[in-house]
Amino acid sequence: MNPGELAALVLQGGVLLPAVWIAARGAPRRRLIGLEFAGVGAIAILSVLAVSWRQDWSLIVSLVLALVTFPGTLVYARLLAGKP
Repeated sequence: MNPGELAALVLQGGVLLPAVWIAARGAPRRRLIGLEFAGVGAIAILSVLAVSWRQDWSLIVSLVLALVTFPGTLVYARLLAGKP
């Protein structure tokens, strides 16, 4: 296990698991925050693994996930806001 894989494992335990916990419980707005936090954690984990394994092409996965996560959050926020 190289240091990059160890860093990804620490990120998974320290960021992704609490984010999933927040996203699974509570009010809908709180779950949305947990979902966004989980997206950031997944992007960080994928980026660390791509750099650790020296595979530049897999950074595309992190980039696409970053580009898709933000509009998805905006859609969920719009649905939670209700009618104006």
